[in-house]
Amino acid sequence: MMCEDCGIRPAKFHLMTIINGDRVERNLCPTCMAKHQKKIPGIDFSNLAGILNSILENKTGASEQARLDAEYEGLVCEQCGMTYGEFQKCGMLGCAACYQAFKTPMTALLQRVHGNTQHAGRVPGGVHSGTSIRMNIDRLRQKLQKAIEDEEYEQAAKLRDTIRALTAQLERKEADIKVRPHERITSEDERGGDADV
Repeated sequence: MMCEDCGIRPAKFHLMTIINGDRVERNLCPTCMAKHQKKIPGIDFSNLAGILNSILENKTGASEQARLDAEYEGLVCEQCGMTYGEFQKCGMLGCAACYQAFKTPMTALLQRVHGNTQHAGRVPGGVHSGTSIRMNIDRLRQKLQKAIEDEEYEQAAKLRDTIRALTAQLERKEADIKVRPHERITSEDERGGDADV
């Protein structure tokens, strides 16, 4: 949905105002929302996301999460001596061994924050492109498993077909890489001409 003010950027905010009993609803992009925010006195939108997040957390079992955090707070990294509680306060790990020491709570944290524990973003340019295809296949297999568990068989069939297509694409790429450049047939070889060797 596009912004109703500028018509250029995608709308991220839904603003509803009631003026003299008339309800006016608008879908706005962040830039246009900032303009409207200046016109509306007495409302602080800067912490709106935090307020909504805390309301949702209270509804979705924040007490259970607090219990788990308290349980893991005493975990200590044997190499650097950092506790999980210290990590929660500063947000930075002390050493590489902390990843292993805090594996269980960090896995839960990543799942809660990012929705997944495996990187699914961009791959650096120098890395073989098959890596991103494999990551997509793994991600789609997880979605397929969830769709089967939820008995969404049409979605599962689409995911299965996508996985098959990506697997075939990956196999073609790997087969192409295995053929050495000097073993490839050149256009002159196909025509039967003399190729300089």
